[in-house]
This record gives sequence, C-alpha cells and structure tokens, in this order.
Amino acid sequence: MVTKDLKVPQVGEYVRHNGKLVAIEDVTPPQPPKEIDYIFEEIEAKVEVLYGDEIYNHLETISDFYGYETCINEATQDAKEYARKRHITKESDLELRVTKVVTQYRKRPINRENIYDEQFQSFDYKEKGSQYNLPEPIETIVWSSKDKTG
Repeated sequence: MVTKDLKVPQVGEYVRHNGKLVAIEDVTPPQPPKEIDYIFEEIEAKVEVLYGDEIYNHLETISDFYGYETCINEATQDAKEYARKRHITKESDLELRVTKVVTQYRKRPINRENIYDEQFQSFDYKEKGSQYNLPEPIETIVWSSKDKTG
C-alpha cells in the first residue's frame, strides 16, 4: 500500500520502465465508473545480421530501461563492436543493422510505487486492448554497417 503521494506523469514526461507518455484519454463508458487510459510510447532497438534482404540472425533487442532512447546508443555500440570483431564492413556480404522500434501501449495506473522510477506510481498494460486504436509500431533503421559512416 502506497502512503506517500505519487506523481502522475504529464504528457511528454519519460517514466522509466514504461516509456514517454504521449497521450491521456478519457475512455469512460456512458455509465460510470470512469476509465482513463495512459498511452505510453516504448522504444526498443533490435540488432540483426542480414544477408541481402533476409534476416540471417537476430542478435538482441534492447529496451529503454535506463532512460529515453538510451537503447539506441547501447545497441549501436554493441553492433559496431560485433562488426569489428567479425570484420563486417560496408563491403561485406553480411550487413549488421540497428532498428529503432516505437510502439504505443494503453496502460492503467495501479496503486503502488513504480520501483524503477519512484517519483511515479506504477502502471500495467491494459488487460484487453492495450494497443487498441493506436498506430502500428514504427521501425526505423538507425545504423547499418553498410553506411558510409558505419
């Protein structure tokens, strides 16, 4: 049971282990009780090895556990080290790629402290329809061993 007043995030704030709050929607049915969905945007970075256009191996997926978009740097550093050790360059047949995946979820507050970010209360995925009426996940390549700067 939480005894202290916990902060409810405002749109734009990052809540560790949940993501950046991008919207708050009142989804109260015509008859109460009132229901409110908190829509969080979670970011992951996946590292994959490709041969041509086919995924040859999925190496890892990293979340934003340590802060907003921290997974991008971590995944890119891991991919660069992997490429260096295995001599994967822009001239290689293999390609190493880091892809940013942005996914939105509907969550509901639960009456306990967020152990990962103690200033906020904790949230859990909506039991049913956690991605209802939200955009499809967006994938963006953020680094490739085929890049000129790679």
